[in-house]
Amino acid sequence: MSLFISIVLLVLLPSVGLAANDNATGGNFSTDSNDDLAFFLLQLQADIQGSLSDQDVLVADASEQLSAAGLEGGKAREILQSLNDSGFSEAVTISQQGKILAAEPSQYNASEGADVGSQKGWTSFLKIKNPVLSQMYQLVEGYDAISFIYPVISPAGEFAGAVSASMKPGELLGAIIAPMLNGTPFNAWVMQKDGLILYDADPSQEGLMLFQDPLYQPYPSLLDIGRKMVAERSGMGSYYFLNKEHNQNVTKEVYWTTVGLHGNEWRLAIIRVVG
Repeated sequence: MSLFISIVLLVLLPSVGLAANDNATGGNFSTDSNDDLAFFLLQLQADIQGSLSDQDVLVADASEQLSAAGLEGGKAREILQSLNDSGFSEAVTISQQGKILAAEPSQYNASEGADVGSQKGWTSFLKIKNPVLSQMYQLVEGYDAISFIYPVISPAGEFAGAVSASMKPGELLGAIIAPMLNGTPFNAWVMQKDGLILYDADPSQEGLMLFQDPLYQPYPSLLDIGRKMVAERSGMGSYYFLNKEHNQNVTKEVYWTTVGLHGNEWRLAIIRVVG
């Protein structure tokens, strides 16, 4: 292993008490691909974190514009539509009481007036009234998404409501991960700390709960790795699970690290089949 990659691993994996011979299945890592695994994980981490930060800045800017424009009316709709043009699936303004005041694009106009006061993203935001990257939840429009939520402060300095811009995490993550790993022997997956799968190379696994779904229960080494990923921001190990065709069980080695915003952490894992 090169000196550069060795230094990278010391930085990336501070908890490497999970040494190469200390993994969930008790097997040994091969060393020929560890440099590549670490390199791709670092690159994915940087690109995903950068994308999240870029989207966050867009919502912060929209919040400032809405402070002057107000949460309703033609100018507010222009600001919301600009968020959609930047990659969000929808954007809304929300009153102090949790009612949607304006929603764009136009196919979501029917959501205006809906009460989102009990939704996970809004309740998380109201506790602090600071910027939030929500966990995945079901929007009133009926699909699962994550939301970037920013407070809107009136010109008088008072809390006026919020702007929320949403997107499907699988689409956001897939647009970054799939091209980078295309042609490599690696795959990747991303999960929330509660075990919800936000992205997987196998789309049928997106939205499943690692610790609850029947698909995963016959694989205790996978569940063990999942628990370590929840507890530790970075690490490495191995586990036993289905191959991509779902017709054979294989051993996979895994490196993981963390991406996220505003206190909401996601675990990013890169894997390869062993043997």
